[in-house]
Amino acid sequence: MSRQSAVALVLLSALGFGSVAIFAKIAYATGVSTTMLLAWRFVLATVFLAPIVWMKRLHMPRGRVLAGFVLMGLLYTGQAQCYFTALRYASSGLVGLLLYIYPVLVTMLAVALGWEKLDRRTLMLLALAIAGMAITLGGNLQGQPFGIALGLLAAGIYAVYIVTGGRLTIGTDPLAGTLVIMATAAIGNTSFAIAGGAGLPSGTTAWLAIAAIALFSTVIAIAFFLIGIKHIGASQASIISTLEPVITLCLGVALLGESVSAGQLLGGVMVLAAVILLAQRPKQTQEPIAGEAAA
Repeated sequence: MSRQSAVALVLLSALGFGSVAIFAKIAYATGVSTTMLLAWRFVLATVFLAPIVWMKRLHMPRGRVLAGFVLMGLLYTGQAQCYFTALRYASSGLVGLLLYIYPVLVTMLAVALGWEKLDRRTLMLLALAIAGMAITLGGNLQGQPFGIALGLLAAGIYAVYIVTGGRLTIGTDPLAGTLVIMATAAIGNTSFAIAGGAGLPSGTTAWLAIAAIALFSTVIAIAFFLIGIKHIGASQASIISTLEPVITLCLGVALLGESVSAGQLLGGVMVLAAVILLAQRPKQTQEPIAGEAAA
């Protein structure tokens, strides 16, 4: 595969992850509950992914590694619940920007755990990202405090997810590990849906939105990202994936009529600039196994 083709796949992956919030908003407009949307998202994603893993005859993780991937599935469940609930209380663009502070949090965790040193360059980039978030959250935003808090919590959980995944992916096929994560998330989110007494989605629009999230924004986005990593490397793929929150912001404005303030744009640019430069570090400690944005 040529480099151009690999870059194109990563861009399509970013489009898939970046559009998940838009599909969710469409599903919510039809009356679908958060727990039911997530239950079907991960059930369908597991159904789509399992035959691929079986046809490729991939070895499934076992023992402690399997337990680690199950833990990641539980983290993914918590992250998804926070992210998709936040979309009910804040605009898709704002929630997308909030989620994308996770590379900064990963760096801070790596430093706290002693895996990386806090050099002057990293410290300056972290300061840039924090200043950008302060400007973004201090502007005229389309979001309630509860939605903003959930968006930040989703980013924090995803940072822990990535740090955990970076230690588990060595010697394990990413698709096999992703299947365990998807299956665990399917069980977890279905349990939430049943416990909450959520009703089944009704109407063609609701099912199409859920299917788009499961197929395009989950399975295809993950697969394309993993293929891209194989041909252009994780660092370059990560840099390209910084387009995800920009895509979410643009789609929200174009399709949902959401507004964006000058302060929000400035803060978002500052965060993305810091993320891009952090992704270009000489040494990267952690990489996500299931795509750059696990919304």
